[in-house]
Parts: sequence; C-alpha cells; structure tokens
Amino acid sequence: MNPETTPTVSESDQERLREAIQRLLVHGAILREDHRDLYDWCRVQRANGKLDELATLVGLKLHWEHDYRLILAMPQSSRLLRRFRLDESLVALALWYDFDRAVKDDGKTPDDVAFTIRDFNESLGTKFKDLILPKPTRMREILQLFERKSLVRLTDTAGAGGFAEMVIRVLPTIRFVVPFPNLEEWQRQRDRYVQAGAESEEVSDEPED
Repeated sequence: MNPETTPTVSESDQERLREAIQRLLVHGAILREDHRDLYDWCRVQRANGKLDELATLVGLKLHWEHDYRLILAMPQSSRLLRRFRLDESLVALALWYDFDRAVKDDGKTPDDVAFTIRDFNESLGTKFKDLILPKPTRMREILQLFERKSLVRLTDTAGAGGFAEMVIRVLPTIRFVVPFPNLEEWQRQRDRYVQAGAESEEVSDEPED
C-alpha cells in the first residue's frame, strides 16, 4: 500500500483506540450503558476496520452486538484465556440458566434480569445438589470477578440487608461468554460439572497417610 494514500489516525483517535482495546482486554466488553461515548465512537469507526484490525493483532475477535448495545471481545489466543475454577463454572452455568429462563419464560427483557444473592443461592443449590457450593466470602469473590469481566452488575451493595440482599443483574454478555445453543446442551454440561465436582470431593475426603 502506498504510504501517501494510507489514511492517518489522529492523535485523539489513537487515544480512543487505545482506550477501547485496553477496556476490551481487561473487561472483555464495552457496554453502552457504562461507556456511552466510547461505545458510540467505536460504532462510528467500525466502517474503517481499525478497531477490528487492532483487536486481531492482540489476539481478540470482536462481536458487534448492536441489539444488546455491546461490543464483546472473544480471546483467540490461549494466552488470553482465563480458565474458570469449578465453583466459578457452576456460578456461570447457573447465571446463564437463570438469564435464559427469565427472558424466554418470564418475558423479561435482556436488560432487566435481576435477583438477590439469597434467591440466586437457593436456585444454585437446587441445580447442583450434593455439591459443596461457594461460601459467602467466596461467592462475593466470584461475583466481583464476573463484574470485572462484564457478566454481571452488583447493586444495593450498601443496603441494610447485607450480602444476601445484594442484587445481581445479569448482563446479556452471559449469552456469548457461556454460549449454549439450548437447554439440552446446558444440561449435559451441568451433568459433567456435577460429576467432576463429586469426584473432586471424593478425592478430598480420602484420609492422608
């Protein structure tokens, strides 16, 4: 390509590109509700392909989900993947299920799926019977991790009801990060994790020599 005909990127656009890529790397998504100006700028700039090109260079593939008003970054390099621990996987599976049922069965919009941690814990226990589930301190750590990764939002964090009455709002990103095509596949994955959890508990219960 002739350098003289290559479009230049202004200093302000370079700063916006840098901000967008850094946010996608750290948080996995850009949501319009959180960063309206940045999201709108990225949408306008999509036509020139620079953000997609830069994302590819750092090992990301962008999904432009305009219906949900979000830009999602899916890692294409194993170096960028974060492997969930078993308890994190169980929480992610339960969040996907509760989001899917709230939208399909209860008629809620994808922006309006929310419940207290108390209610979520009860449903988690129903889904994964006989497994050791996260204690409150660990559950807080998992939910805070998911909040940093743009999967949930935690509200009423200073409420008088304490941790159990905090509200989890599940974000539409859960559909893409935990991409089950149907409940049958969810059930298969659930059974696999339940089996893995049961086996790990059996190992941990063995007496030491």
